[in-house]
Amino acid sequence: MLFRVVRNEWRGLAADRTLWAVTVVLAAVMLFAASNGARWSALQQERHGKLVADESERREDTRAELLRIADGGSPRSRFFDPRNPAQVGQSFAAGYALLPPAALAPLSVGQSDLLPAHYKVTLASREALFAGDELDNPTNLLAGSFDVAFVIVFLYPLLILALGYNLLSGEKESGILALTLSQPISLTRFAAAKILARGGVVLGVTAVLTLAAAVAAGVDLSAPGARSSLAAYFGVTAVYGLFWFSLALLVNAFGRASATNAVILAGAWLALALIVPSVTALVAATLYPVPSRVEMIQAVRVAAQEASERGSQLLDAYYADHPEMAPEGEVDPRDYYSRKFVVEDEVSKQVSPLTERFEAQIRGQQSVVEKFRFLSPAVLAQQALNDLSGTGYSRFDHFRSEVGRFADEWKDHFLPQVFRKTAFTAEALGELPRFSYRPERPGAIAERVGGATLIIALSTVLLLGAASWGLKRYPLTS
Repeated sequence: MLFRVVRNEWRGLAADRTLWAVTVVLAAVMLFAASNGARWSALQQERHGKLVADESERREDTRAELLRIADGGSPRSRFFDPRNPAQVGQSFAAGYALLPPAALAPLSVGQSDLLPAHYKVTLASREALFAGDELDNPTNLLAGSFDVAFVIVFLYPLLILALGYNLLSGEKESGILALTLSQPISLTRFAAAKILARGGVVLGVTAVLTLAAAVAAGVDLSAPGARSSLAAYFGVTAVYGLFWFSLALLVNAFGRASATNAVILAGAWLALALIVPSVTALVAATLYPVPSRVEMIQAVRVAAQEASERGSQLLDAYYADHPEMAPEGEVDPRDYYSRKFVVEDEVSKQVSPLTERFEAQIRGQQSVVEKFRFLSPAVLAQQALNDLSGTGYSRFDHFRSEVGRFADEWKDHFLPQVFRKTAFTAEALGELPRFSYRPERPGAIAERVGGATLIIALSTVLLLGAASWGLKRYPLTS
């Protein structure tokens, strides 16, 4: 009897022109979203290509200039001398640290339009290196581009609710429900059959459209981990869809009219998908306000002025603490580059309390979002889809730490040469450190995605349990 109800439901859906029209609209929206994601991904890759070309061109020019000088030529000027390691490390050969795009990046822009995917690593301080970072709350995950993840998080539930708001109330209002239950089938099994039929159609259509969108967006399914990530993408989408079907079933279990059900479900979607995330972001920003950019700039200026006035003293103190860095012969206290780097180091020490305060506030905001994200399946789904696409906040945060590691390596390579006044050569260009992104530890993404999906699944089970209890008391008559 159960499968007979499922077949009958499928026939009814197949004959319903509204479903076909909605499917066509969803397909068009999904492909449009895929084109947006593909355009953004292509823009990112084009930008990275230009940065790599710029780095290569500068280093080739530096090499040619060094060879010309080695053959007896003269530097162009005092401030354009590639033999000076400070100028090479700060400008001529400065390298870029690039975050490689993940295979599913075109499906979700995520945080890639807010957080940098590249940094130019020089001999400047960390404050200068990360000065372009977003100083506002970076965890507002639901404000972004119109991509495939956006369609799944926001529009996909609306399709489910459109098919589920009258799951039982429609049958009851037409008088078919009482007739059906006169057959050897319980109301719970009848509702399960209808969800099985409608859920199978919706999930199947969404899976096909997501695959089509991935292909249209240029996702390389042969790339390492691409297929498993896409399979996990389908899994998150399926669990997320079951949550909304379960919510629709629970609302139907109260026995109210179809119009009332529609209003309740629309309000639930508005609250869970929009209001809760917005309130969470507001609470996070209120509880943990970050220092203003003006405050940070002012602190750096004051510290720089004070340190500059003590430049000679700082340089003497540095050589006293690091005698191995002292150049041969007499130390020139007016040496520009040596003074510059010890002054920057002193500035970093003075503004570090403000920097640490900023980072602590950001961590506080993130902790608030982590705590309250369980109130919204939309936030959980968005985070999971972003993680699978390689555009989540955690990956960018890890990339930032990798850039910091490389910046320290870059300085450790150049600063001894700067202080010792070692002449830079063309051969030394081949010995420069190169940034190599080390991905997050294995399983980190799986833990985050699995944890978010598990919470949605547990919420679904609770909704189904409540719906089952309500169905036992369902009024068959108005």
